[in-house]
Amino acid sequence: MESDTTSFRESAYPAHPQTFDPARLPDFLPLESYGVIGDSRTAVLVGAHGSVDWACLPDFDSPSVFGALLDPSAGRFAIRPLERFTAWQRYERGTNVLVTEMTTASGTIRLRDFMPYIPNRVVPTAEIYRRIECIRGRVDLEVVFEPRFNYGLVTPVLDASHYGVRAYDEQGEAVVLASEIPMRLEDGRAVGRTTIEAGQDTYLVADWGAAGIHPVASYQCDRRLWQVRTFWRNWVDQLTYHGRYRDAVERSLLMLKLLIFEPTGAIVAAPTMSLPEWPGGGRNWDYRYSWVRDSAFILRALFQAQYMEEGTKYFDWLLGQALEGGPLQVMYGIRGERHLPERTLPLRGYRDSRPVRIGNGAVHQFQLDIYGSLLDAALRYDRQGGLLTITEWEKLSLLADEVRLRWREPDAGIWEARNEPQHYTYSKVWAWVGLTRAVQLARHLGADAPVEVWEQEAEAIREEVLEKAWNPALNAFTQYYGGDVLDSSVLVMPSVGFLPADDRRFQSTLHACIEQLQAGRYPLLYRYLNDDGVGGPEGAFLLPSFWMVEAIALSGNLRVARATLATLMGMMSPLGLYAEEIHPEDESLLGNFPQGFSHLGLVNAIFRLEELKRLQEGW
Repeated sequence: MESDTTSFRESAYPAHPQTFDPARLPDFLPLESYGVIGDSRTAVLVGAHGSVDWACLPDFDSPSVFGALLDPSAGRFAIRPLERFTAWQRYERGTNVLVTEMTTASGTIRLRDFMPYIPNRVVPTAEIYRRIECIRGRVDLEVVFEPRFNYGLVTPVLDASHYGVRAYDEQGEAVVLASEIPMRLEDGRAVGRTTIEAGQDTYLVADWGAAGIHPVASYQCDRRLWQVRTFWRNWVDQLTYHGRYRDAVERSLLMLKLLIFEPTGAIVAAPTMSLPEWPGGGRNWDYRYSWVRDSAFILRALFQAQYMEEGTKYFDWLLGQALEGGPLQVMYGIRGERHLPERTLPLRGYRDSRPVRIGNGAVHQFQLDIYGSLLDAALRYDRQGGLLTITEWEKLSLLADEVRLRWREPDAGIWEARNEPQHYTYSKVWAWVGLTRAVQLARHLGADAPVEVWEQEAEAIREEVLEKAWNPALNAFTQYYGGDVLDSSVLVMPSVGFLPADDRRFQSTLHACIEQLQAGRYPLLYRYLNDDGVGGPEGAFLLPSFWMVEAIALSGNLRVARATLATLMGMMSPLGLYAEEIHPEDESLLGNFPQGFSHLGLVNAIFRLEELKRLQEGW
């Protein structure tokens, strides 16, 4: 049955209450029990139990200050009732202001968490605002301010005053808590207890980098709340799409906006690190960087949603990295860093999943698909009215020539395998994309370029893929040339124009992937089932399921595509957020969270359905 706007609102934003005993709080919450707030430089995770459990301050890639998400001893900033309570979360509509309501036997309090969003802010500061309001009865509550610097490895010195608490270390790092609630110091943390009655409210502000402790009133909290509400609602009002999936698109775009590091325009894959792709497993990676391969998907989503400023700034930043010289990299740091050394931390890990990694060793892998992603993004940028300079075109032309010269080499593939390079089908498809997009750009720009040579090479790639990636025994395209294993990444073929969706070979591949890579209930898929040099199980990867939705729709079956999409939307968190993966058995969220790739897949699938619907209706 096709879902409509009303039913989606009910499924995506249910009350979903959870009950907590403050005397026996769990070491780790499910990821779906977290909301996210942010300020254009970093993003913070707030649990339904009232605790800020992840905050890298002041930037995405800074060491965590509150890191209980990865280790209960790595720091937190909690506000909670002193007796058993039931909690649920929601966002203020059209904003990233997070609301958590907590109900006890004696009353109900409402937490309103946000970070001021100040466009073009230069000074690297970060402030977390937490408004406590009692809306019924009276509630005895506790505040726990327990920062731990450098990913939980450093316990700071704490000083208390009439206005709050300051935590600092010998390196000059500091975070201040401004509070009207009296705080006492105990065992490396500050604790405050108070009773709040109906009609009363108060603010607490955690201020990174402050040199002194100031009255909470000096932060002009209500004004900040008004400003941030106004900013988010004005921003989301730019969205011109008003179809049946408006709520899902709106929440996904609001989340994607939180992943933008505004000083440069870089977009991180996720604001978290080392959240496992399987509970207790070792597939734990740092995603606080910007991947080149995401560019084609990001530009497609932002431009279709008419967010031209964000899309243009991101593309300009990404192209700037390419212009700096040296080979195009798989990923970059949010300021353009090229060296992101991978190391492990002596932390317990989320749900005891180790190792806990920071940095990312895949940064220097050879991945052929990134060239096609950037060239596809450049074509989208050009079609949306962006003006490519001659210098930029010269660099793009060089990237196209690099594809022409290197497409016959094996690579590490989209999934960044850590075993021997292979001739991955996905990589070759994107090499074809790169050359075809370069041809289109050259012709549109009237540039002097070897378009005939690029066209010949693109056709050679296509012929080779159709021959060497096809396995007649499996009746499907395989993960790599001559292989006998499937990979859900090949489902991207029709959406990039490599093969029409109704092609017999693609259709049989689609059905083979659904049957053999199914992870739990339909439409969840594993990426693949063979060894990739990392080892250990993983969950169902969400992005290929959205590629499947597009493929089904492009095959001409909009009804099935919509039903498939509705099932995937039912797997969101109660706040409408996705992680990277889903557990195939209990359908809990796995991997870094919230995950940009998953939300990009959702937005692009929705816009594909809307486009095909218009064509079907003759618009």
